[in-house]
Formats: sequence, structure tokens, C-alpha cells
Amino acid sequence: MNTTADLKLLGVAEVDGAPLACAGCGNTFSLEVHKRAPFETSPAWVCCLSCGHGGEHPAVTTGLVDAVLTGWAQQRRQVDTRDTFTAQWRGTVLSGELVPTLDVYQAVVAVKAVHEGASPHVKRWWRGKKRAAKAPFRAAKKRAGAAVGEAAGTVKSKALTAAWSAQTGGAGAAPAKRTRSRCTVKGCRSGWITIQTRVHSGTGKAQETRVRCAVCRRADA
Repeated sequence: MNTTADLKLLGVAEVDGAPLACAGCGNTFSLEVHKRAPFETSPAWVCCLSCGHGGEHPAVTTGLVDAVLTGWAQQRRQVDTRDTFTAQWRGTVLSGELVPTLDVYQAVVAVKAVHEGASPHVKRWWRGKKRAAKAPFRAAKKRAGAAVGEAAGTVKSKALTAAWSAQTGGAGAAPAKRTRSRCTVKGCRSGWITIQTRVHSGTGKAQETRVRCAVCRRADA
């Protein structure tokens, strides 16, 4: 007989609806089933981990144990439900739950669970690393842009000064361009205001008419 248990039962297993119990102490928990012979009809050995008693069970045979193992192997990829079994062999039904075993499929599920839990933290950490790495390049680019803009402004200023000196014979600095203030009248566009009136209409109906703004008088310039 193989000293390694073929079935390690967790909880209460049932044979044809009746609990599988130890013949010595009547315990229904912590039972192990061993195959004693290669013949399918040979009775299996049921060992109790509580009292240490072991004996053959006439209903639990090698064929029934093989049926349980075959069903477990077929659904071993379904980690959540594979340890719960119901097997039938020649009219005898054995149902129960096996002690979970660690294998590559359970390892994959565990790795996925850890990855899904840690993924947000890893992404947040990686984004922080990338921002820290890009910060010096952004600062250098900003400084270079400011230097180029300052140099271009200096060149433009010198060119304007030289042109003004050539035209006026050096009569002082070029006058600054005066910015025109915006008109305070609502609807004024370049000194024109669009209004709806009947006074300027020949039909007597209200029509849109453009009139000069009397405040800024830009239209008169």
C-alpha cells in the first residue's frame, strides 16, 4: 500500500448519502484514503488522522478513488471549485471536498491577485519616476527658449534703432508705439456701432444701421 494518501479529505465526505466515518472512533473529519491494489474492485484503505485507526471500506474501492482523481485532474485549472468533487463508479457515489494542494495553477491565480492589488501603486510610482526624469530636460528646454527669445528681442531692438537713426539722422530714440485704448461704448467696433432703428429706414420698419461712435471717433480718423 502506498503510504502517501491518494485522497486527503477535508470535512465530511459521503458515500451514497451516508457520512464516511472511521471504523474505530466514528470520526468523520481528517480522513485519508489509500489505494491498496491496482484492481478497480479492490477495497481502499481509510485511515483516520484522529485516532490512527485504519481499515478497508467495502464501498470505497480503487475504481471509485480513480474516478475522483480523474475528475479533479479534468478541472484542475478551475482553482475555485476543483477541490469539491462528486464521483460515481458502478453505482456508488462519493462526494466531498479535498484538502487544497498548491500547484502552478494556484500560483498563477495568486500572482494575478497580487498584481491586480499592487498595479495602481506600481503605476503611480512609475509615473512619479518618469516625471522626475523629465524635469531636468523640461527646465533646460525652458531656459533655452527664454535665451533664444531674449536674443531675438535684442536683435530686433538693435535693428529698429539702426533704421530710425538712418532715417532721422540720429534724432533721439524711436517713439514707442502708442496702444489705442478700447472704446467703452458697448458694441463699438473700430468706431462703428450697429443699431436697430426706424429713423433711418425708408420702410418704417426697424433695420440695422451702422453709425459712427461719438465717444472714440475712430471712424473719423
